[in-house]
Amino acid sequence: MFYADEDEYLEGTVPYLREGLEAGEATMVVVGRDKQATLIAELGEDADRVRFADMHGVGRNPARIIPFWREFLDENGGTRPVRGIGEPVWSQRTAAEVDECRRHEVLLDHAFATGAAWSLICPYDRSTLDEDVLDFACRSHTEPRLDPGPFAGELSAMPPWADRIEFSRADLQAVRALVAAQAGAAGLAPRRTQALVTAASELAGNSVLHGGGRGTVGVWVDDGRLMVEAEDGGTIDEPLAGRVRPPVTQLSGRGLWLANQLCDLMQIRSGSGGTRIRLQMAIV
Repeated sequence: MFYADEDEYLEGTVPYLREGLEAGEATMVVVGRDKQATLIAELGEDADRVRFADMHGVGRNPARIIPFWREFLDENGGTRPVRGIGEPVWSQRTAAEVDECRRHEVLLDHAFATGAAWSLICPYDRSTLDEDVLDFACRSHTEPRLDPGPFAGELSAMPPWADRIEFSRADLQAVRALVAAQAGAAGLAPRRTQALVTAASELAGNSVLHGGGRGTVGVWVDDGRLMVEAEDGGTIDEPLAGRVRPPVTQLSGRGLWLANQLCDLMQIRSGSGGTRIRLQMAIV
């Protein structure tokens, strides 16, 4: 749904929400706080029957959006139809975040190909978003395809000033120490430092277990963000890797999920030449 102003936004969303409420459907809206306030004011008392969530928090890392919708569907257990509104792209998104939003959009139909059908509107502000973002939205919502895959493409090169080490199983503590030291030097808050160290440790452990037993990790600061990149010779084949919550009984295979939950952004590029995974954490 493309809109250019508040009137068009309300025209495209409010009747859709009221229709769902009248039909007794479970309804959730995941948008920015400003859009929440607009919809709540327009819906009046009906707003109490809609669940609202802040996309700027839930979807800061776009890989967290699909499992968030999955949890809402699971809560209703297939007993009630579900409809929602989700707005994952806004003009303040970085280029890397927008690229991950595109990958998220392509994965949506794949993620919910089985199970109960449900309805989702994705609004796009055509007054603030670039034309290429709008063009891709048209394509991804009318012809969703995984080819060439959600992990295809290249990341920018790691800068020459990045601190990097090669590691194997014996060096996992050195990986954690490197990330912790660089985070401290960059001024990353202690709690966020611990989250990033944990995520980097999980990626390094995955390289040891699934990427040929060894890898390379680099750490650097770029435009107010601390970057951590792990590279190895393995390949990730599961399109939803990191986007499916592991069951509590699962003892391993939780690394990508944890990294997505802990970091502001995770970018995966994987193919026959190996795997590169880049983590980002804003320095706040």
